[in-house]
Amino acid sequence: MQILVLDTIHGGKVIADHLSRLGHNIDMVDVYRGQEGIIPEIARSRSYDLVVVPVHLDPDYALLHEISSPVISHHAAVRWILGNNFSKPVIEITGKQGKSTTATALAFLMQGPGLLQTSSGLYRYPEKEVIGRYSITPASLLTTSAFIPPNGWFIAEISIGFCGIGSLGIITSGLDYSIANEKRSAFTVKSEQSHVMEKVLVAPGVVLQHTGAIFAKDLITIEGSTAFYNYLGITGEFSNPLLTLPGYQTPLMLAAGAALLLGIKPDKLSEFTALPGRMEVFHEDGYIIIDNANSGTCLATTMDSFRYGKEIVGDKPVTIIIGQESASVCENFTTKEIISSIEKIRPQSVILIPGDKRIMSTDIIGFCESYDITCTLAVSSEEGIKCAKCLKNPLILLSVKRWK
Repeated sequence: MQILVLDTIHGGKVIADHLSRLGHNIDMVDVYRGQEGIIPEIARSRSYDLVVVPVHLDPDYALLHEISSPVISHHAAVRWILGNNFSKPVIEITGKQGKSTTATALAFLMQGPGLLQTSSGLYRYPEKEVIGRYSITPASLLTTSAFIPPNGWFIAEISIGFCGIGSLGIITSGLDYSIANEKRSAFTVKSEQSHVMEKVLVAPGVVLQHTGAIFAKDLITIEGSTAFYNYLGITGEFSNPLLTLPGYQTPLMLAAGAALLLGIKPDKLSEFTALPGRMEVFHEDGYIIIDNANSGTCLATTMDSFRYGKEIVGDKPVTIIIGQESASVCENFTTKEIISSIEKIRPQSVILIPGDKRIMSTDIIGFCESYDITCTLAVSSEEGIKCAKCLKNPLILLSVKRWK
């Protein structure tokens, strides 16, 4: 087949390479930088049997309307290349928030050898050996799935939808954001793509029209720090103080529900501990640091870190390190969310990391000045922590959106 692959920097080149190995003739267009493949003018002059397009591409991108060929998504191309013939459970996880925590908590419960792919890294289980780090674009599955151990399970985060190679899909959140040059809803795309999965476990509050939808609230009930489960006559409970944190409650609920669907009792979640960057607590040089620096950091998780910190140290002066380290995430930590976080917490000091041009630093600094809150700038989380340790506030909240 003659195939055109659009967008080389979000996995398109990986897809193109795999299709080429399968014997297809491939052209690529680097729609954002124009540095790889052919230019659009050449693509317009050629005939294609298929065009492969990322779901986040602007639907008004000119080339899409100038080539009258069938179009499939990057997600669908990965499904076509890999198929769905894996012998052991493959679980795909998508959603704006909670993907990594859900994936890691479920891996914590899985039995035997397996592979966990999250935004923080690719891990071989049960050793928890770090193999490497890959993005969570659909195309990464073409590379990471090769590391699945013989007869092993695979749990993978997927950005903006499902590929459909798995036996179970999980939607961790109904929160939405705009993609495709602000012209498409990310959640609508995820909902549409859920139909490539036979079964989808759905977080509380998510509305999904799917014949195979299974709602976590029908399997798990949370009361305080205890979760009660009931599925096909399998009943029990487990307790964990993390269940009192919204940022952990839903992921642990989903992990427990997924385990039940896989025939595994989730009692071991009573031993699950906070992940790095997701409310992990550090005691350093007389300061208590709540680490909430991860790819899903937002207003809600920032408020969770504040409440968690107060539970630990009480009503003590607070320094908040807040912002975003780079523009490498689709949904940024918005100026509005940052200001709202500061307004609700009213810290003694703010250290702002404005690593994304979408963050309006002057607006945030001006807001702090209006409430007599000291605000300084830093270029990284590490620099922010050093600055915070020069202040007298015993509680430091590290609430920075970052890949790490």
